[in-house]
Amino acid sequence: MDAAELAAFLAERHWCVLATTSAQGHAQARPVAFTALGASFWFATVAGARLRNLRRTPWASLVVAAGEGDQHRAVAADGPTTIVARPPEELLAAWQERHGSRADWAAAWFELQPARLFSYAAEGARR
Repeated sequence: MDAAELAAFLAERHWCVLATTSAQGHAQARPVAFTALGASFWFATVAGARLRNLRRTPWASLVVAAGEGDQHRAVAADGPTTIVARPPEELLAAWQERHGSRADWAAAWFELQPARLFSYAAEGARR
């Protein structure tokens, strides 16, 4: 995907599968809402396994996928994460517009800055 296709695809997808590393060194992948802001992916999280995993190993991978066959599109990104207690106001506003709330339930927020990003769109999925 070119930059415009990538931005459009991420704008229409609200969920991804995010993988972190458990205390035992195993991949732990779960569906989670995200917001893309600038060159980063942002996530709101509760105080659970995901947050513990990221505190111990600040690295994550995500996959956003849609469609089948010649309509298939996907984005995969891997990179370091940074946990923040107070997200920037710009993020809160973007999250609210995208997801309908400011995620006041979040115990923390974290940013994934892709060190590697792969995107793909099958020929039939290109607009």
